[in-house]
Amino acid sequence: MSRKKHRGEDTWALIRESLDDFRPAQLAARLREYLAPRLASSLRPPDERSRRALLEGVDALLSEHAGAWYTHGFHGDLPPQGAPSEPGVEGHIERILSTLGVAHEWLCTLDTYFRSVALPPDEEDRAAVLSDAVRRVLELTSEAHGEEEAWHPHAHLGLGWLLESQGIRRTERLEQALHEALADFTRAAPSPEEARRAADTIALAAVKEESAGRYRDEGVS
Repeated sequence: MSRKKHRGEDTWALIRESLDDFRPAQLAARLREYLAPRLASSLRPPDERSRRALLEGVDALLSEHAGAWYTHGFHGDLPPQGAPSEPGVEGHIERILSTLGVAHEWLCTLDTYFRSVALPPDEEDRAAVLSDAVRRVLELTSEAHGEEEAWHPHAHLGLGWLLESQGIRRTERLEQALHEALADFTRAAPSPEEARRAADTIALAAVKEESAGRYRDEGVS
């Protein structure tokens, strides 16, 4: 589903602040108002063009009413054209809210965990604690999304938000380190040993970038 991006919507601060905006009962009512007349207007399953229009409408509705966190919460779809069983309006709503609920729970779990992380000032200790935190985020993401094709982007987002929550700037080099560390896990979550190696790589890159950033700032001043 295409989704118009807004500047800054990926930042953890905006997502965290919007987590309380998830109200499933109100969303269900709005989805019902939108879907009922459109799905009931034809006895046949919607064709591909109609499906895209429906999804764009659902996307716009959720963007307006589900909160900023929604942009990473809904990856659902309507049944494919010609599916043997159409779930109907209530089935669609249940499916959408179930997908949103899983994503919202994951984000809330991340928020709780991020608040518990305290990085020490010593670089070696900092890297060790951050490595543990990276592994924990990978575990939490695997528990929530490990069976999905979208596991890899979820993991990348979750780790980026971890860094943001700890005040670590996501520089271009750090983003590249994240990408490279997760490159082998695009289809499945890493094993514990693979996760440990990736976490060490990411933590070391983050601490080095922090140190380099301080050096650059001091040089400018």
